[in-house]
Amino acid sequence: SLHVMELVHVFVLYVMLDGKKVSDDLFFWDIDRCIYFAQRAKQQSRRRITSYCLPKRINREGVEIY
Repeated sequence: SLHVMELVHVFVLYVMLDGKKVSDDLFFWDIDRCIYFAQRAKQQSRRRITSYCLPKRINREGVEIY
């Protein structure tokens, strides 16, 4: 049987630590929720953390979306 991919738009939380990407696999339906976690990530360390949310189209299969 044919399997159809379900493509959806989400917001991806990107986290950089000292200029190196450490995370890009947290997906959110709501940009406000994504931004909340981006801001909290910045507060967690004395090191230079950059975090931001970007829209992305992904295959929903096997992916947890918050």
